[in-house]
Amino acid sequence: MSRYETITTLGDEFIKLMSKSLIPVHILDWKVLYEAYLIERTKCKKTEAIEIVCAQYDVSRRQMFYIVEFMEGA
Repeated sequence: MSRYETITTLGDEFIKLMSKSLIPVHILDWKVLYEAYLIERTKCKKTEAIEIVCAQYDVSRRQMFYIVEFMEGA
């Protein structure tokens, strides 16, 4: 199970854990960026999808590659 799958499985508990400062708030931002990447990934290749998301959300390529790697990790 990837980290993204774990986060989505938590549902409302994810927000509760963030409010208790057990999960950093930036993980929610990363979740949003990763979901945008997944939508673009259905339309094009990985690097193209990352470029599109970077342009939309003003994120560096390196950070986006890191987010994808993080979310797809175990």
